[in-house]
Amino acid sequence: MACVTAATLAIALAAIAPAEEPLTLERAIAEALSANARLPLPALDISLAVERDREARAERWLKVALEGDFIYAPPGYSAAITNLGEARLQGVVRQPIYAGGALKAGVEKAGAGKDAALARYRMTQKDVELEVRGRFAELTGARTEIDVRRAGLDQLSTYVSSLRSRQASGQGVAGDLLKTNVRIELEQATVADAEQRADEARLSLNEVMGREPESPLTLAALPPPAAPRDGNDAPWKSAPEIAAAQAAAEAARADATIAAAERRPKLLFSADAGFLADDTTHPFHTEFWDRFWRDGGYSLSLVFAWPVWDTGAAKAREAEARLAAEQANLQLEVEKRDARLAWEKARSALRRLYDQIEILSRAVPDARDAYLETESRYRGGAASNLDVLEAHAAAVDAGVRLSDATERYRVAEASLIRWGTP
Repeated sequence: MACVTAATLAIALAAIAPAEEPLTLERAIAEALSANARLPLPALDISLAVERDREARAERWLKVALEGDFIYAPPGYSAAITNLGEARLQGVVRQPIYAGGALKAGVEKAGAGKDAALARYRMTQKDVELEVRGRFAELTGARTEIDVRRAGLDQLSTYVSSLRSRQASGQGVAGDLLKTNVRIELEQATVADAEQRADEARLSLNEVMGREPESPLTLAALPPPAAPRDGNDAPWKSAPEIAAAQAAAEAARADATIAAAERRPKLLFSADAGFLADDTTHPFHTEFWDRFWRDGGYSLSLVFAWPVWDTGAAKAREAEARLAAEQANLQLEVEKRDARLAWEKARSALRRLYDQIEILSRAVPDARDAYLETESRYRGGAASNLDVLEAHAAAVDAGVRLSDATERYRVAEASLIRWGTP
């Protein structure tokens, strides 16, 4: 009795539970951006680039270290050279004064690397958003096509019922009935194909959102397509591909500066303070340790270095870095042209598809009325079965083409957003 009561209560709660809220496009994008598996990788690239930037900035400033060594050298080497070993414990301070511009260029390179990592992350974000918008439009379009074709099948089923009634009354409509049945079977096959496309779009949309691919999806209706707005600005210039290419060009220029700095003079200041003693041949004697703690002091040094000749290796590295910088500038121009082309294509497609949608929106009710009028004339003997099937095909085709144009409009709109926003 208790089990029956519990089961009844569960059924009642399920009956009164609110239905799943339809998935809006905005929520689908938010879920994909928070759960997509492709985003953590470029996010780690950003963290790595930030740490490299910190390292490059720290290389320009003072460094303090505690250093020491213990060299045991028993008699054998010349005492004038080895001092019979050495023991050292010092605090050392080093400050680069001039490095030929390499340190500043290193900071610029690291900053460019961080900008490039941010741009690559934004590219991945925008690609995920583009995929969500495309899959959302594909699933909506496939389901709309299914509805249109099923409505057409309902019309044909009603028409077949009238043909069978006429056949039962003795009229010679067997050929018309056979042709109509063929038309119905072809439409059923097309519906099955559209259902397959809808399933593939649903699986892909669930996957990009981080859901189980087999989960059902109820989509919220999208707003009707809006007329595209004309503008003379160039939003494609803010595409992350261009930002990444600009950062790569800046990093290449910094590499060229670093390579050129190899052939320039370097100046380093260092200071140390601590203990430095010689003769470690008897390290366990008290005399050695007394001498070690007594030999305290400090020293200051200014180190100068200027490479003069290395058989052309540094010069070759400098030339290589200049060529890489030139290559990066050319790649930047390529990215600008590609971004502009993609944006212009999307904008052009948006205008043309909106015109198609307006035309087909008028054609769909006209085609439906034409079918009903042709069927009525067939019943009166003023039209043939072929006329009816052609009118039905035109009505279904108008609805499907409107669905297809709307889906392509959504995809073009997604592409415009992808290439026209930073």
